Amino acid sequence: MFERWNRADQPGLVVGVRHRGQALYRRAFGMASLETGHANHVATAMRIGSTSKHFLALLMLLLEEEGLLDLDASIGDYIPELQGHNAEPTLRQLLQHRGGTRCHIDLGFIGHAMVAPPEGSALAVLRRQTGRNFPPGTATIYNNGGYHLASLAASRVVGAPLAALFKRYLFEPLEMHDTHLAPSDYVMTPGIASLHLPGDGQWRRGLFPSQEVLGEGGIVSTIDDMLTWAAHLQSRNIFGAQRSWDALLDAPAEIDGSPGYYGLGLMQQTYRCVKTIRHSGGVIGGSSDLVCVLGEDLDIIIMSNGAPNASPSVLADQIVDIVLGDVLNVRPANPDPDEYSDWLGHYGCPETGMHYSLVSHGGALCLRILNYAVPYPLAFDTHGQLSTGLTGIGTVRIHCEHGSDGTRSLRVTFAGQHDVCAKQIIDVDAEVPPGVEGAFDSPESGFEVLIERSGKQVTLRVRDQWGSSEFDLVPLGGKWLSMRSSPHSDQFGATLSFPNGWQGDFTLNSARTRNLEFRRLAVRKEQ
Repeated sequence: MFERWNRADQPGLVVGVRHRGQALYRRAFGMASLETGHANHVATAMRIGSTSKHFLALLMLLLEEEGLLDLDASIGDYIPELQGHNAEPTLRQLLQHRGGTRCHIDLGFIGHAMVAPPEGSALAVLRRQTGRNFPPGTATIYNNGGYHLASLAASRVVGAPLAALFKRYLFEPLEMHDTHLAPSDYVMTPGIASLHLPGDGQWRRGLFPSQEVLGEGGIVSTIDDMLTWAAHLQSRNIFGAQRSWDALLDAPAEIDGSPGYYGLGLMQQTYRCVKTIRHSGGVIGGSSDLVCVLGEDLDIIIMSNGAPNASPSVLADQIVDIVLGDVLNVRPANPDPDEYSDWLGHYGCPETGMHYSLVSHGGALCLRILNYAVPYPLAFDTHGQLSTGLTGIGTVRIHCEHGSDGTRSLRVTFAGQHDVCAKQIIDVDAEVPPGVEGAFDSPESGFEVLIERSGKQVTLRVRDQWGSSEFDLVPLGGKWLSMRSSPHSDQFGATLSFPNGWQGDFTLNSARTRNLEFRRLAVRKEQ
């Protein structure tokens, strides 16, 4: 499985597998740093990204046991600087991604691309928001900003940095001496593998655009420490009351009553008849996945520092196949893209501003969201419905529907919400309509925008107080434009809708930011 990454000319990954109390597999592949020529080792530390989230959630449950906080209290009780909508979500809702507030990281990709603002800017951005993605508890959208606010609340109630709290409550009791919080890639961390990004025939350094990554994704660890942690997720015998563990793993139903998947920083999934808890992580130039198979005492940790074409989640599933093959049920057949050829194309929902595409990619039927570059392979679930798992949050289900007039639409169900999306007929040779050019701003985000045309190319430039970013615009049919980051189009994608015509205001929707309004300015601002 891993031999393709056993090379000295590319970054790699580290793999740990524990089964029935024994370390079954501990291997390292590829280079920890192409710059220094050091290879990955089983003791190499790597970032685990959003796999960090359940560490924060468990810490907060332990603080709740001590009476220091209440997960059902509003975040405004702990961070009084937050006002209005921003103060309403409870700590539990933030940890469940049901708080509805904006996310500073997603806004940062829009406003200043890969520039890292100074420490303290995250709270400043979240404080100024006057809009929100949804009212608390009414939907689910993955939100790193909620975990950042929860991190600040934990630090404030104890009066200590989050790194010290992780060490005192979690790492030291389990003797995880090689695990710690590293909030910034811009600070040298001894023993950690470099993050790598491919580009233009060479490798670039991966740097996450924040200097204050906390419980949302800032932990660095090794495979042995992570296997120790996973074993405790199974045994739960060192710390934590039973009610805390129950709360950590409880995945409440979605708003429509459908089963929930997300607890507090951990997903519950059934994979080929075995129950798992897991959470993946992604950083700029790296990725990870932690999987615990309940009832089989199997734990898997995979961490990558940029191994080409390596998906830790896919590889972890393949390890489950190998180790537990005799107890797994038959893998369901994947849908044949040829059977859905009439359904391939673009679909949009005017009510929500969301846009989806059914595409054939690599011989598989896939779903793209908001014309974003990453295609998610679709498979049949246990009910024979098309579905795909989205990293860290749950499952999207797709139902193809015929209208009485012969039109085609997709019913997209995600986190208890249903988008009915009509098929869009897109002229691949179409140009962005005239009149869209001009200057805009978004008071709540602090963004200034300039849309300009040069020949057939239309560019959207965004500026905030820390930097700027640039996006290419292409028509999606109707009153929609696709917005893709330039020049690296796989970094960010969103849609713009112009409900009152091309010469009016527009609304931006991305996977994690909804209904961000921009108003057209009568006088152009210098960009």
